[in-house]
Amino acid sequence: MSPSPNWRHSGGMPSGTRFLENLAYLVPGYRGYKDKELRQEEDSRLRSRVLAKLQVVRTLLDERRERLQETNAPAAEGWLRRLRRVEALAEAVRYAPYGFSGFFEAERVREETLERLLETDLLLFQDLDDAVEVLRAAPLAGSARPSQTEMIAALDQLIDAVETRLVTRDKVLADR
Repeated sequence: MSPSPNWRHSGGMPSGTRFLENLAYLVPGYRGYKDKELRQEEDSRLRSRVLAKLQVVRTLLDERRERLQETNAPAAEGWLRRLRRVEALAEAVRYAPYGFSGFFEAERVREETLERLLETDLLLFQDLDDAVEVLRAAPLAGSARPSQTEMIAALDQLIDAVETRLVTRDKVLADR
């Protein structure tokens, strides 16, 4: 279940206990973050899910690049750059330190911190899902077509958003 597009772009998030309870069903690991003994395990699961989504994006990018390369299209180089960015994001997730001891060892995590972390995680998965949708729906013609140009711009924006969400997530974990 994903949020409506209007919700995602509204600029604000509802707050309070009811929101966190609803979010518990949308974001993997929510209950584990509340329970000190499960935090690192849940974080590891979440990172695995992020890596799986990034792998889907990577595969779709690589398939597109290979098809364009077969036709000697000059746009194949641009796809290779995007592919490298996604690979770098996956490496950052794969090798991210689990040393946020303040977050993982605290008896209780502040509700504001938990809410910020969960908001970031939810939006991260939404951005990854959107990137997959953009790539699956993308036309394969040359880069001069308007739909191709729009798709590339949307994809670049989503890759930027994923990168930003990962950085934000690490900052939230360090903040506790």
